Amino acid sequence: MALYVRQLKVGPMENFVYLVGAPDARETAIVDPAWDVGAAARAAEEDGRALTHALVSHHHFDHVNGLPDVLARGGIRVYVHGADLPKLAPELQGEVTSVGAGDAVDVGPLQVRAFHTPGHTPGSTCWHAGDSLFAGDTVFVNACGRCDLAGGDPEEMFNSLRRVAELPADVTLYPGHDYGDVPVSTIAREKERNPYFQKLASLQDFVSYRMRPRK
Repeated sequence: MALYVRQLKVGPMENFVYLVGAPDARETAIVDPAWDVGAAARAAEEDGRALTHALVSHHHFDHVNGLPDVLARGGIRVYVHGADLPKLAPELQGEVTSVGAGDAVDVGPLQVRAFHTPGHTPGSTCWHAGDSLFAGDTVFVNACGRCDLAGGDPEEMFNSLRRVAELPADVTLYPGHDYGDVPVSTIAREKERNPYFQKLASLQDFVSYRMRPRK
């Protein structure tokens, strides 16, 4: 399924923000609005599109610090998994729609589904549309999200990655940070090269590897 996707690298932590929508529609979602929402809005406008939705992968500051700007613009509906909703600033919580695993968000004619992948945070969610997965901090190129921060859980990450690995091999994977040798990957490439996917046969092996001391 063809999508409109624009990848923007923003901020001091090498975050990726995405613009996503159906190719022949104005309605556009911004995935993980952070650092410079204005730049994302201008990019959408350049492409003849308008921001109408915001999809949040998880509550960490570097993925949501643009939410006040998004809400101030008006007319943009924001979605976050219910498990992470309480972690947003109190003044934002009433302005955001809570979603659960498998819930669909209609961005114009494009349906985007919440693919719940806890492990990095309890509400960590990849957004799945067509043959594309916007993976937040669940999966990076050749890596996966940390599990040693507040709310992290390596066993949950193990289970989440096993579910990601079951997706079709040709699904395009869009990570939340520019941490790899390429900015975009596929499920097939990660199963071949990502060391964390190589540890999915054994929970014990995965947890030991994921939680080893960081250099």
